[in-house]
Amino acid sequence: MKLSFTLAGLATLASAFPVIDNLNAEAHQKAAKIAARALKNLEAEGLSQPVRRAPKLPLPEDALGLSRAETNCGPTIPCPYFDAKEQFISVEGEYAYANPGPDEIRGPCPGLNAAANHGYLPRSGVASIEETVRGLNKLYNLGVDLGAFLAAYAIVIDGDLLGGTWSIGGPQQSDPIAPFLGNGQGLSYSHNSYEGDGSIGRLDAFTNNGDAHSLSIEKFEEVYAVGGNDTSENGYDQRYTIDKFRARYHDVQAHSIATNPYYFTGAFSTIVVVPAAYNFVINFMSNHSEEEPSGYLDGYNFKQFFGVTGKPGSFVWNKGKERVPENWYKRPAISPYGLADVAADVGIGYLAYPDTLKIGGNTGKVNSFTGVQVEDLTGGVLNAKNLLEGDNFACFAFVLAQQAIPHFLKGPLDAINNATSFLDPFLKPILDVLECPELGQFDQSLFNQFPGYKYSPKGPATNYKA
Repeated sequence: MKLSFTLAGLATLASAFPVIDNLNAEAHQKAAKIAARALKNLEAEGLSQPVRRAPKLPLPEDALGLSRAETNCGPTIPCPYFDAKEQFISVEGEYAYANPGPDEIRGPCPGLNAAANHGYLPRSGVASIEETVRGLNKLYNLGVDLGAFLAAYAIVIDGDLLGGTWSIGGPQQSDPIAPFLGNGQGLSYSHNSYEGDGSIGRLDAFTNNGDAHSLSIEKFEEVYAVGGNDTSENGYDQRYTIDKFRARYHDVQAHSIATNPYYFTGAFSTIVVVPAAYNFVINFMSNHSEEEPSGYLDGYNFKQFFGVTGKPGSFVWNKGKERVPENWYKRPAISPYGLADVAADVGIGYLAYPDTLKIGGNTGKVNSFTGVQVEDLTGGVLNAKNLLEGDNFACFAFVLAQQAIPHFLKGPLDAINNATSFLDPFLKPILDVLECPELGQFDQSLFNQFPGYKYSPKGPATNYKA
């Protein structure tokens, strides 16, 4: 049976979405209608795809060998061909690069910044679900299901729920929902909800005065070096694979535990989004060619997407000026990267580098990492042994995303819990194709012992801009 994410769950959404008791009934209805309208608009534009499931675990015993053999195209659908006309990405005309203006927002994700600088996302840096799905699918062939879910999650966690928009950086100019839910600060100040410790290029928030959105040149130097020994300015001989980035994540995590007394990993952002971000660099920034249809990422493309110029030892970060390289070709249309790929790639990473699968955090001192047992968190349903079997990890990840919402939103308990309904039509289809155990309510009170779990840096009075 073909399962499309587009209209699933809409019948129950309208009746199950009171949202915020403080607001009037008209506001309640408006919030529910935003999700329904977004899905209908995407379907009308032909932006719907069957929801795929991730390959079932356990994977072969040689998980490290599997990781090292994985191409830059991802774990589920190969890139079997190269079609220059189909895959070519224009950086001219309406998609020509432009520096962000004084009122245009940029944030911690280089891929989003590049998309906005070229007009694939709104140049304002504030996007709706439809604009997110349309633009990122066109630029990166990011799966429709993944784009819709990530945008909806951003709206619920750190966006404007009633306006149906989210910010790729700091606070939006107008955020009417902020007094009732969350702080509306955007991705730049979404610590533990979207952004988390152990980033590929940013410092941990607590160790950098709350700033986890600015690129660290020192950290970029280190990740750049994993691609080889090419010290030229163009970096054409540097080559990056997903396994090299998984190994790098292992090292970064160890460094955070040794230097950040507030290091924490246990939220959806830190268990899934942080390692997934390493994978996104490979799967979305790799260039594709006739010779390498599965894609390659060299130093040149890496630097362009991250807004970095110069050569090793003298790199310069051009703040907010990330670019899509010229003569760049995205993934083929047959191989979108969606929710199933995210779950599979993160799971493979944990199998290949099991030391990185940590749930817990430091307790106020460096090197004080204390773990939380999976069985305690899930009421004994899952444990360290079966978490990576079958569909269990994917189920754990997506349910964690849903159940984590109450911690990050502020307001009446009933209103907070009902806010999760906004995600239902975007999350339910992937859960429907998985064989999930009954997980019940996660006991997230186990995280209260970790100061990093509660740490929430506040954004500045103005947005992070170039």
